[in-house]
Amino acid sequence: MKMLTICFCSFLLMSPLLQSCNSADHPSPVVEKNTALDLESINFTESVPALYSTHIEVEDGVRYDSARDGQLTDSMLRYRISNTMTDAMKLTVPQQDFGYLFRSPLMDKPARFQNIYFQKLSTLTDKNKLPVAYYAEAEFQDAKERKQLIEAFKKKYGPPVYSFFISAEFNQCSYEWQLKDRTIQIETSNGISVTFGGNDTAAKQSKYYSLDMLIINNKFKSAIHDAHIYEFPDKIMYNGKLHSYKDFQFEKKQVFRDRFLLNSTNDGYVRDEFGQFDINRAAEDE
Repeated sequence: MKMLTICFCSFLLMSPLLQSCNSADHPSPVVEKNTALDLESINFTESVPALYSTHIEVEDGVRYDSARDGQLTDSMLRYRISNTMTDAMKLTVPQQDFGYLFRSPLMDKPARFQNIYFQKLSTLTDKNKLPVAYYAEAEFQDAKERKQLIEAFKKKYGPPVYSFFISAEFNQCSYEWQLKDRTIQIETSNGISVTFGGNDTAAKQSKYYSLDMLIINNKFKSAIHDAHIYEFPDKIMYNGKLHSYKDFQFEKKQVFRDRFLLNSTNDGYVRDEFGQFDINRAAEDE
């Protein structure tokens, strides 16, 4: 019987496995096939092209296929921040080439951090294809398991520098730790998956609990933040007419967010004048 599963969540979560190999110039923590990349021991000298040599996506949810896509080129991997607004206004963000984005396809356990096993891994690199940030995504069926893993993380690294209650929708929360050489952010949220069965079988709903981890090399933290800023000219072309950026209620320097931008760069979260982002407002996981 064929099954179709649809997941509803505030974050796009998929699951991959990537095969890893070693590089003499930039040794990887992963040296054996099908071994999860140990994100706790990375040193930002990993050979990223080698990590993604077997399985890679050309865009979210689309696995690279040489027969369909032709030769895999740098232009396919170039880091671009894309959303409805940038697409509609044909904006190139970052404005200056930053580097490359490597994404794994839907498979199994590409990476781990302590006892947290992730199902998807994305890696942001500089122009030399050396990693500057990792973004890993995990999904759990048991809220208690996720909570225990976070508590173990806190026990080792101490209380987070920042804790935000992002939204009541899907109970989105964010925690940030600033270590000597890296910054680690953990985001949590809940989601509902709906499974449709054939032969008139009733659809089944189930709740899942996501945990996304962002690890940034502190040497590149400012550069990554700046890459998310688009500075508008005084006049911009839209629908064949010149407009002031103010017509769209943009700032002169507009920040376009994606998964590689820390939540602590959002002044609204940090100032929190009315307490709406206070982590104590988050619902207790059942």
